[in-house]
Amino acid sequence: MVKQIPSTGTADRVIDDRGCDTGDILIVHRIFRWGYRELPALVRAVPPGDTARAATVADAVEMLDRGLHVHHEGEDELLWDRLERRDPGCALHVGVMRSQHARVAELLDAVEPLLADWRVTAEAGAGDRLAVGLEEVGDALGVHLGREETSIVPVAARLLSQAEWDELGEHGRAALPKDVMPIQLGLMLDAVPAEEREDWLHENLPAPIRLLWALLLKRKYAAWRRALFPAGMPALV
Repeated sequence: MVKQIPSTGTADRVIDDRGCDTGDILIVHRIFRWGYRELPALVRAVPPGDTARAATVADAVEMLDRGLHVHHEGEDELLWDRLERRDPGCALHVGVMRSQHARVAELLDAVEPLLADWRVTAEAGAGDRLAVGLEEVGDALGVHLGREETSIVPVAARLLSQAEWDELGEHGRAALPKDVMPIQLGLMLDAVPAEEREDWLHENLPAPIRLLWALLLKRKYAAWRRALFPAGMPALV
């Protein structure tokens, strides 16, 4: 039995229920695509010398960059070797993934000093250099995510157990600071179609976390959204 998972790329992906449900990675990919599309514009919009606003935007950039690094780190440690061992025919695709991860890591390393400089000065030229660097990450990432969704995700869905797949999410949660949790959860919810969010909450979060979201985390996420996007946050599409 198979089911269709909404794709963040150009076509729907088919997931084999006999392996694992990989739909969560498509939500994560949607967040990364959105972030590297929207944040360069936020950087460029900061008035020269407005270091307070620059700090707010820089914090969001730093969180996105760190999240991408952790996400790729988890795949490098937990995914590629397993796929190669269980399906040697996948080795070529895995090789492409490793190469693309290395390129994205180089671009993220180049962004780091640009971000540090702009955070302190909010100087227009520094902001433009940072925005260009983020756009380069986004361009390379867009190619990578599309290839991963086409060539890797269906294979992982067929070959991995649900427990093995869930290790990727557990790696991310363990590696990211706890104060990121409200933003991480809020972005994931916003990346789910509105009519499916309530079902997603009940299917993916235990009751204590759902209660914590309703009582505390949701307000923290709303405050983060208002601070970063005073005129309203663009949809995660």
